[in-house]
Amino acid sequence: MKNGTALETVAQVLARDVSYDRRTIQLHWMTAALVGLLWAIAQIVDFFPKGAPRIAVRSVHISLGVVLAVILLTRIAWRSRSARRLPRANGGVLGHAARIVHWALYAGLAAVILLGISNVWARGDSIFSLFSIPKLSPGNPELKPTIENLHKTLANALVILAVAHALAALVHHFILRDGVLRRMLPGSNQKTGVP
Repeated sequence: MKNGTALETVAQVLARDVSYDRRTIQLHWMTAALVGLLWAIAQIVDFFPKGAPRIAVRSVHISLGVVLAVILLTRIAWRSRSARRLPRANGGVLGHAARIVHWALYAGLAAVILLGISNVWARGDSIFSLFSIPKLSPGNPELKPTIENLHKTLANALVILAVAHALAALVHHFILRDGVLRRMLPGSNQKTGVP
Protein backbone atom coordinates (compact mmCIF):
# COMPACT_ATOMS: atom_id res chain seq x y z
CA MET A 1 0.00 0.00 0.00
CA LYS A 2 2.91 2.30 0.74
CA ASN A 3 4.24 1.88 -2.83
CA GLY A 4 0.77 2.58 -4.26
CA THR A 5 0.61 5.86 -2.34
CA ALA A 6 4.11 6.82 -3.49
CA LEU A 7 3.19 6.07 -7.11
CA GLU A 8 0.01 8.14 -6.84
CA THR A 9 2.02 11.03 -5.45
CA VAL A 10 4.50 10.85 -8.34
CA ALA A 11 1.59 10.72 -10.81
CA GLN A 12 -0.02 13.73 -9.14
CA VAL A 13 3.21 15.71 -9.29
CA LEU A 14 3.69 14.84 -12.97
CA ALA A 15 0.10 15.76 -13.82
CA ARG A 16 0.40 19.04 -11.92
CA ASP A 17 3.65 19.93 -13.65
CA VAL A 18 2.21 19.48 -17.15
CA SER A 19 -1.10 21.30 -16.61
CA TYR A 20 -1.90 24.93 -16.06
CA ASP A 21 -3.51 25.87 -12.77
CA ARG A 22 -7.30 25.90 -12.51
CA ARG A 23 -7.66 29.71 -12.58
CA THR A 24 -5.50 30.05 -15.71
CA ILE A 25 -7.61 27.39 -17.42
CA GLN A 26 -10.88 29.07 -16.38
CA LEU A 27 -9.71 32.50 -17.54
CA HIS A 28 -8.52 31.04 -20.86
CA TRP A 29 -11.84 29.38 -21.66
CA MET A 30 -13.90 32.36 -20.46
CA THR A 31 -11.84 34.55 -22.80
CA ALA A 32 -12.33 32.14 -25.71
CA ALA A 33 -16.09 31.92 -25.12
CA LEU A 34 -16.50 35.69 -24.81
CA VAL A 35 -14.44 36.42 -27.93
CA GLY A 36 -16.56 33.98 -29.93
CA LEU A 37 -19.83 35.32 -28.50
CA LEU A 38 -18.86 38.97 -29.00
CA TRP A 39 -17.82 38.30 -32.59
CA ALA A 40 -21.09 36.45 -33.29
CA ILE A 41 -23.17 39.27 -31.81
CA ALA A 42 -21.28 41.80 -33.93
CA GLN A 43 -22.19 39.80 -37.05
CA ILE A 44 -25.93 39.91 -36.34
CA VAL A 45 -26.50 43.25 -34.58
CA ASP A 46 -27.48 45.07 -37.80
CA PHE A 47 -30.20 42.48 -38.52
CA PHE A 48 -32.18 43.82 -35.57
CA PRO A 49 -34.60 46.69 -36.21
CA LYS A 50 -33.35 50.15 -35.30
CA GLY A 51 -34.47 51.42 -31.94
CA ALA A 52 -34.95 49.35 -28.77
CA PRO A 53 -34.12 45.89 -30.26
CA ARG A 54 -30.81 47.02 -31.77
CA ILE A 55 -29.96 49.09 -28.68
CA ALA A 56 -30.53 46.00 -26.51
CA VAL A 57 -28.31 43.76 -28.64
CA ARG A 58 -25.58 46.40 -28.92
CA SER A 59 -25.83 46.95 -25.14
CA VAL A 60 -25.27 43.24 -24.57
CA HIS A 61 -22.23 43.43 -26.87
CA ILE A 62 -20.85 46.44 -24.98
CA SER A 63 -21.53 44.86 -21.56
CA LEU A 64 -19.83 41.60 -22.54
CA GLY A 65 -16.92 43.65 -23.92
CA VAL A 66 -16.53 45.24 -20.49
CA VAL A 67 -16.59 41.76 -18.91
CA LEU A 68 -13.89 40.67 -21.39
CA ALA A 69 -11.80 43.70 -20.42
CA VAL A 70 -12.05 42.73 -16.73
CA ILE A 71 -11.13 39.12 -17.55
CA LEU A 72 -8.14 40.26 -19.63
CA LEU A 73 -6.88 42.48 -16.80
CA THR A 74 -7.43 39.61 -14.34
CA ARG A 75 -5.52 37.26 -16.65
CA ILE A 76 -2.59 39.62 -16.92
CA ALA A 77 -2.47 40.18 -13.16
CA TRP A 78 -2.81 36.44 -12.44
CA ARG A 79 -0.18 35.53 -15.01
CA SER A 80 2.29 38.07 -13.64
CA ARG A 81 1.88 36.96 -10.01
CA SER A 82 0.50 33.52 -9.37
CA ALA A 83 -0.03 31.50 -12.54
CA ARG A 84 1.82 28.25 -13.01
CA ARG A 85 4.62 28.55 -15.56
CA LEU A 86 5.12 25.60 -17.83
CA PRO A 87 8.09 24.91 -20.05
CA ARG A 88 7.63 25.44 -23.77
CA ALA A 89 6.01 22.47 -25.45
CA ASN A 90 8.37 22.81 -28.41
CA GLY A 91 11.79 24.25 -28.88
CA GLY A 92 13.18 26.02 -31.90
CA VAL A 93 11.01 27.74 -34.48
CA LEU A 94 7.75 26.14 -33.29
CA GLY A 95 8.38 27.25 -29.72
CA HIS A 96 9.13 30.81 -30.80
CA ALA A 97 6.09 30.88 -33.11
CA ALA A 98 3.84 29.69 -30.27
CA ARG A 99 5.20 32.41 -27.99
CA ILE A 100 4.67 35.10 -30.65
CA VAL A 101 1.09 33.93 -31.27
CA HIS A 102 0.42 33.88 -27.52
CA TRP A 103 1.55 37.48 -27.09
CA ALA A 104 -0.21 38.53 -30.30
CA LEU A 105 -3.46 37.16 -28.85
CA TYR A 106 -2.99 39.25 -25.69
CA ALA A 107 -2.09 42.36 -27.72
CA GLY A 108 -4.96 41.77 -30.12
CA LEU A 109 -7.44 41.38 -27.27
CA ALA A 110 -6.25 44.61 -25.67
CA ALA A 111 -6.40 46.49 -28.98
CA VAL A 112 -9.89 45.24 -29.85
CA ILE A 113 -11.18 46.12 -26.37
CA LEU A 114 -9.66 49.62 -26.49
CA LEU A 115 -11.07 50.18 -29.97
CA GLY A 116 -14.46 48.92 -28.77
CA ILE A 117 -14.45 51.45 -25.95
CA SER A 118 -13.36 54.15 -28.41
CA ASN A 119 -16.14 53.06 -30.78
CA VAL A 120 -18.78 53.54 -28.08
CA TRP A 121 -17.45 57.04 -27.38
CA ALA A 122 -17.13 57.93 -31.07
CA ARG A 123 -20.68 56.79 -31.82
CA GLY A 124 -22.31 57.93 -28.61
CA ASP A 125 -24.52 55.18 -27.32
CA SER A 126 -27.43 54.21 -25.17
CA ILE A 127 -26.90 51.32 -22.79
CA PHE A 128 -30.13 49.33 -22.44
CA SER A 129 -31.95 52.67 -22.83
CA LEU A 130 -31.02 53.32 -19.18
CA PHE A 131 -28.25 55.85 -19.72
CA SER A 132 -26.42 57.47 -22.59
CA ILE A 133 -22.76 57.80 -23.41
CA PRO A 134 -22.17 61.10 -25.20
CA LYS A 135 -20.26 61.38 -28.47
CA LEU A 136 -16.59 62.11 -27.95
CA SER A 137 -16.31 64.47 -30.92
CA PRO A 138 -19.69 65.31 -32.45
CA GLY A 139 -18.07 67.75 -34.90
CA ASN A 140 -15.88 65.05 -36.44
CA PRO A 141 -18.09 62.79 -38.62
CA GLU A 142 -15.11 60.76 -39.95
CA LEU A 143 -14.12 59.59 -36.47
CA LYS A 144 -17.00 57.11 -35.97
CA PRO A 145 -16.59 55.09 -39.21
CA THR A 146 -12.80 55.08 -38.88
CA ILE A 147 -12.82 53.67 -35.34
CA GLU A 148 -15.67 51.29 -36.16
CA ASN A 149 -13.79 49.87 -39.16
CA LEU A 150 -10.59 49.50 -37.14
CA HIS A 151 -12.53 47.71 -34.38
CA LYS A 152 -14.15 45.32 -36.89
CA THR A 153 -10.92 44.67 -38.78
CA LEU A 154 -8.91 43.95 -35.64
CA ALA A 155 -11.72 41.80 -34.20
CA ASN A 156 -11.76 39.72 -37.40
CA ALA A 157 -7.96 39.40 -37.30
CA LEU A 158 -8.15 38.34 -33.64
CA VAL A 159 -10.74 35.65 -34.43
CA ILE A 160 -8.59 34.36 -37.30
CA LEU A 161 -5.56 34.22 -34.99
CA ALA A 162 -7.62 32.49 -32.28
CA VAL A 163 -8.87 29.90 -34.79
CA ALA A 164 -5.28 29.28 -35.92
CA HIS A 165 -4.31 28.89 -32.24
CA ALA A 166 -7.13 26.37 -31.74
CA LEU A 167 -6.19 24.45 -34.88
CA ALA A 168 -2.56 24.28 -33.70
CA ALA A 169 -3.80 22.85 -30.38
CA LEU A 170 -5.79 20.22 -32.28
CA VAL A 171 -2.72 19.33 -34.38
CA HIS A 172 -0.76 18.89 -31.16
CA HIS A 173 -3.50 16.68 -29.75
CA PHE A 174 -4.45 14.49 -32.72
CA ILE A 175 -1.32 14.43 -34.88
CA LEU A 176 1.68 15.11 -32.64
CA ARG A 177 -0.02 13.51 -29.61
CA ASP A 178 2.22 15.47 -27.26
CA GLY A 179 -0.27 16.49 -24.55
CA VAL A 180 -0.13 20.24 -25.26
CA LEU A 181 -3.93 20.58 -25.48
CA ARG A 182 -4.41 18.67 -22.21
CA ARG A 183 -2.41 21.39 -20.42
CA MET A 184 -5.37 23.75 -20.88
CA LEU A 185 -8.34 21.40 -20.62
CA PRO A 186 -10.82 21.98 -17.77
CA GLY A 187 -10.58 19.32 -15.10
CA SER A 188 -6.96 18.48 -15.86
CA ASN A 189 -5.97 19.59 -12.34
CA GLN A 190 -8.95 18.22 -10.42
CA LYS A 191 -7.19 14.93 -9.69
CA THR A 192 -4.18 16.73 -8.27
CA GLY A 193 -6.01 19.11 -5.97
CA VAL A 194 -4.18 22.05 -7.49
CA PRO A 195 -6.04 25.38 -7.06
